Amino acid sequence: MEISTKLFNKQAISRFGEINEDIQSLQAQIATGKSILRASDDPVAAVNLSVAKEQRNLLERFETNAHDAKRRLALTDGALQQAINVMTRISELAIQAANDTYGTQDRAAIEREVDELTGVMVSIANTRDARGLNLFGGFRTDIDAFKQHPDGRITYEGDAGQRQLKLSESLQVTTSLDGANAFMRVETPDGSQSVFDMLKTAKHTISTAAATTRQATAIGSATVDFTLPRDPITVGFTLTGSKGSTTISTDVSRGNLTGFVTAINAQTGVTGISALVDSNGALALTETFNGDISMEDMEIQGVDFGEEDITYFANFNSYDGMGRKIGETRKLTDTDQIVSSSVNNLNKTIEHISTQMAFIGAQMNKTDNQLQVLAERKISVSEEISEIGDADLTELITELQSMILNRDAAQQAFVKIGQQSLFDYLR
Repeated sequence: MEISTKLFNKQAISRFGEINEDIQSLQAQIATGKSILRASDDPVAAVNLSVAKEQRNLLERFETNAHDAKRRLALTDGALQQAINVMTRISELAIQAANDTYGTQDRAAIEREVDELTGVMVSIANTRDARGLNLFGGFRTDIDAFKQHPDGRITYEGDAGQRQLKLSESLQVTTSLDGANAFMRVETPDGSQSVFDMLKTAKHTISTAAATTRQATAIGSATVDFTLPRDPITVGFTLTGSKGSTTISTDVSRGNLTGFVTAINAQTGVTGISALVDSNGALALTETFNGDISMEDMEIQGVDFGEEDITYFANFNSYDGMGRKIGETRKLTDTDQIVSSSVNNLNKTIEHISTQMAFIGAQMNKTDNQLQVLAERKISVSEEISEIGDADLTELITELQSMILNRDAAQQAFVKIGQQSLFDYLR
């Protein structure tokens, strides 16, 4: 038999190297507090740990999205509340302007304030978030959503997009409103109108508040002198006499009031009022029983907004039994030109914006609820990661101490054996 010292040394050194690697691995686990440093440590556990960590990263991204959504929704909610405050103030100003005690200068001051508030409303509609993205521009977030032109027109420059963020694998939250829905489509009795058209109407009705009225009344007889276009348009109003009320609506034009005469006389049995066209081309009304004649709520085709210069209207005059004019001429025009109608539309705008706020509030609640869900899911995933990947320090330290002790003992034995020669074995 041949005894090889070289082979013995080589095997011992290799074994000491393996022991040192195991010691270093244990030391690394203790230092990091992790039980798996390489996939080879525990392939199955390593795969499960990787999946759990990826899930945690995904939940953190959802959580970041939720916080971004909350900030953006809070800004949108605040902007809409400011818009309501502006509309409420303009409504108050319009009501003040309708007061007979207000003079021309008072109404001019109110108009100037309405102009300033319109500018404020444009600024609100162009609100941007902390990253400079427009809240109401749809997907066109890099531009001003609304543009005020030199002629006073205000147009929407954005699109119909609504920005959304994912808060889970299956849940998205809307983080903005497009300006078209928020400010350009308010439903009114005259159809869909923009907030800015209503502000312009409010200003115009304020400027003409002293000159126009919604209702005019006479006793016994009255004349109504219409200013109309050449081409026929539909004009309607409510006519009330001693017997009752009716709605008159017919096509008329400049110099041709035959439609009114025919329609009114067809309802004489209902109202007690008859009509004819007098020598001046005005509509002459007579109450059969010398009772009150009331004309109100005029609707003129094509007039859907308050005008700065009223185009079509009717001058209503009352006369006594001797044919003498009584009181001042009252100017009747489309109800959209009347302050009360303007105030009603402003209130419609406030209701519309409040509805938009309710939608934003629902998105905020959804986000808050999802943040709670994400927090609970993160706790569960973190516990799983800890269970799979965290080291048992007590066990590792005990194992390390045992391994170091065994290594040192083996090294001492190796040194002692290595000092002996063949002659020591032959003694």
